[in-house]
This record gives sequence, C-alpha cells and structure tokens, in this order.
Amino acid sequence: MPDSRFPMPDYLPTASLPNLAAMSGLLRKLRGYFEERGFLEVITPLLSADTVVNRYLEPIPVSVERIPNRYQTCYLQTSPEFCMKRLLVAGAEAIFQITHAFRGGDFGQRHNVEFTMLEWYRIRDDYGAGIAFLAGLTEELFQRGGVEKNSYYEKFFHFTGMNPHTVSCEVMRQFADDNRIPYPESYGVVPKNRNVSDDFLREPWVDLLFAEVVQPNLGVNEPVILYDFPIWQSQLATTRTVKQREETYDVSERFELYVDGIELANGYAELCDQEAFRQRIQETNRNRAADGHAPLPEQSRLLQAMEAGLPPCCGVALGVERLLMTLLNADEIDEVLPFPFDRA
Repeated sequence: MPDSRFPMPDYLPTASLPNLAAMSGLLRKLRGYFEERGFLEVITPLLSADTVVNRYLEPIPVSVERIPNRYQTCYLQTSPEFCMKRLLVAGAEAIFQITHAFRGGDFGQRHNVEFTMLEWYRIRDDYGAGIAFLAGLTEELFQRGGVEKNSYYEKFFHFTGMNPHTVSCEVMRQFADDNRIPYPESYGVVPKNRNVSDDFLREPWVDLLFAEVVQPNLGVNEPVILYDFPIWQSQLATTRTVKQREETYDVSERFELYVDGIELANGYAELCDQEAFRQRIQETNRNRAADGHAPLPEQSRLLQAMEAGLPPCCGVALGVERLLMTLLNADEIDEVLPFPFDRA
C-alpha cells in the first residue's frame, strides 16, 4: 500500500506492477480451471437494454442515440447473468465469463464502481453440485485444506443466539442497543403510505447484524460456504421450506463463499419458472419504491427466453479483485486495481 504521507501523482496506478502481474497469473489460472472442466468461455454485452432487478444494486444508465435525436436508455451491467442465461436457453451447457461489471455508488475499501467478475453456469447442476464445484475451486485457489459448509442459520444463531429467518425487529433492535451497534432510526419503520411485509422490515436488521457480528468471523481459519439464506435474499434463486428447532420457514437456495471475513462469491440454484421470475421482479420494484429508489425495467429478453424453457442449472458470480486481495493479504481494493474510479 502506498504511503499516504507521500501520495502518488494521479496519473500513476494505485496497484504495484507485481500485483498487476499477480492478477494476470490469476486470470490465466481461472481460465485454465474452467477450460479443463469443459466450460466454454463466452462474451456478452456490457451495455444492454435489460438489467438485473435488485433491491440494493444500482445499474448505471446510459443514453444511447439510436438514430439522430432518438435516444434509448440502456444499462451498464451489474452482472452478465441475463445474457448468460439466454445462452443456456439457446443450448449452451457449461459456460463461464470473465468480464467487467458496474454498480453505481459502490465505493469503499472493498468496492469500486467498475470491477472484474467471474461468472459461470452449468445445466443439470443442482444446489449441492453448485456448492461442491465452488468448494473445489476454492480449495484449488487457496490451498488451505478443506472448505467448511454451514447454513446461514447456524452461523447467525451461533454468534447472536437468534434465528434470522423468524426473529422480530424489536429483538434485533434490543440486541443492537445492548451491543452498541449503530443503526439508522428508519430501521423497522413502515414507510409512509406503503404496505410492506414483515420480511421487508426484517431484512435490513438481519443484514446489519450479519455484517457487524457474523461476517468478520467467517473463513478466518478455513474458507466457509454458507447456504440456505433468508427468503428475502432469493433474488433469482429457488426456494424451499425447512424446519429448525421446532420453527418452520422458507429459505432461498443461495450460497456464498467467505475467506478472512470477506465475501468472495455468491451462487444460486437458479429459478427456472418464468411466472415466478416475473413476480420476483415486480416485488423487488415495489421494495425499491418503498426505499425511495427508481424502478427498473420489468420486461426483458430473458423473460422471453424463459418461455422457451431455461434448463435446471446452478450459477455463481465471483469478484476477482476481492479474490486477489485475499490471496495477497491486501487491505484495499486499490492495491489490486491499476486505476480505481477516482483515477480512471
């Protein structure tokens, strides 16, 4: 990390040349890993009329002049998910991509507006196969032995004593007060003139306590993959009902990889039902409106493609800069980026 007492000129990269060489080597290793297992590398658009609809992610809109004085709003992609799934509908069986992704407002120690994403999909992989593949890749990259696999519930309960799927906002607020965890006063408050679900109110509380209390302890000795996330984190994952300690609740078939307290990857057993997909998008836009965010397009070519049938599959997205950070024990994402947003 450069010495802040002697800042470098803005025209120079923030990453050292050895770190850039390490990134080059990592990209070669990742490509080799997937090619050896029969995956096809693909390239899909960075700029599209479609975009992933997510409560918290903000795609960057771009106004494109199609013909003189006629403009179309497109989006820099937060993930290549939609186009890659369209390739699965077209007959592709195992595909991967290393691409740039963009998320508005993403600044911080581990965040940059533009970053490198590795994303892959394979048809016929179920939930367990998707977790196993991610674990195998993790073992290859980190050489720390095995990978712990545990449920979101077990880790959350271990560190907080609460069931994240059913605990009330009031109990979580008291826990935060008792442990001096700051939170916005808006947490747990129903937005004016909005009809929202209990999960809508519970979600930010669980996310806060997970980030403050649980996540820093994940993957410290060995990498850990968490699975069975809260139902409100389903996005485009399948769901199922589970019973734990006499409580019954729904979970999303989503899994995430953590190393040294850093989230590196997240995956889904992918939702293939077109009508359920449409309902998820509509519900997400209702939540975005309640949060005060603009709605995102509810129609997409992926919806059209799913009418033809998206085959059962599993998909995973992995942040490459974060991966390199953990491999190099870097503290800031700027240490592995040549030109972060402030120098781009």
